Amino acid sequence: MGNIDRKKIVVKDTITKFRESSGIIITDYQGLTVKQINALRRELEKVGAEYKVIKNTLSKRVLDELKINSNLKSYFSGVTGIVFCKDYIAAIKVLTAFVKGNESLKIKGGYIEQKSCTINEINEISKLGSKEELIAKLVMLINQPIVKLVNVMAGPKKNIVYVLKAISDKKGKKS
Repeated sequence: MGNIDRKKIVVKDTITKFRESSGIIITDYQGLTVKQINALRRELEKVGAEYKVIKNTLSKRVLDELKINSNLKSYFSGVTGIVFCKDYIAAIKVLTAFVKGNESLKIKGGYIEQKSCTINEINEISKLGSKEELIAKLVMLINQPIVKLVNVMAGPKKNIVYVLKAISDKKGKKS
């Protein structure tokens, strides 16, 4: 298999990963050791994300093939690693935690939910709760008015029960 064939396979595989991912985060890993990169890969795998190093020219070709016309191409310079993820909130949290312990890793930007994202937007996403936490909060907010309505509607019934109990107790004391 020739070099051109290998590049075509890499481009095809990367296009597939782009399409399957809800988030792609682009990093600069200059200064990290192989051991540190492997540690990052293991942490990302725990949240279902994958860290790949792909040549910048091939990554730009992928963007062209996918017709992604944004400032994303500018992130593909220097030593570049790409995180492919379905749960981008969890992956971003792993990356930002890793950056705190390894300042050599830098997040350049990303492509999340079909939109190019800057480092500032990614930092804001890192402050969000996990997907499960956000869903739980939403369910609680939706459920709260229903619980209040049930309590209000049950209130008169409870009052009648208390009145009848008081009358019953009062009659019980007279006899």
